[in-house]
Amino acid sequence: MCIGSVGATDEGETGIAAVGSRVGVLSDVHGELRTLTRALEHCRETGVETIALLGDLFDKVEEADRCAEVLAGWQVVGVYGNHEREIALAAAAGEIEVEPFTLDLLTGLDEQVRTDEYHLVHEAEPWGQHDPVAALFERSGTSNGYRPASWITFAGHTHVRSARTQSGPLDIARGTLRLSAIRNYLINPGALAVGQYAIWDREEHQITFHQLEDW
Repeated sequence: MCIGSVGATDEGETGIAAVGSRVGVLSDVHGELRTLTRALEHCRETGVETIALLGDLFDKVEEADRCAEVLAGWQVVGVYGNHEREIALAAAAGEIEVEPFTLDLLTGLDEQVRTDEYHLVHEAEPWGQHDPVAALFERSGTSNGYRPASWITFAGHTHVRSARTQSGPLDIARGTLRLSAIRNYLINPGALAVGQYAIWDREEHQITFHQLEDW
């Protein structure tokens, strides 16, 4: 999929707020407050403006307020995993009590967030199989019929850091991925529960993968 204007604002196309030029992509925190706090500190130091959540921010009710509190003041977009969904429904029904900022965060999440530029989802649909011959000639490999509607799909859930196009997996060992406007990408930033996350620079068209022990 070739998009006409990489990095264009989203508001007006979808009705959601436009994200900043640098986006911290966090997934599968699972209530690990220390790693969440450290990742957010690093994001702030490196000029991140928006935090994109890919689900499983916490696992238990008692973790919800603590995680939401450290995200207060950030522009947050994102999706929920099953725990966030269950707690949001219970809070809305008055079955449990959470802080107002927690309820605000939870009600701001959605099943998925999709624009022409990016797609946020907790668990991505499988992409086509990898055909090494097709990849050699930069053609799409054998497909299962799924065609991503967005330039970049960000997904979590698996706890496995990875990046791929429809032609196959990409080597991200060096930690930085340069993006091409004529390819589609599926990006998993890894699990923040073990210190992994990513920063997407929309102006420079690149994604940098981070491990907390490295800084």
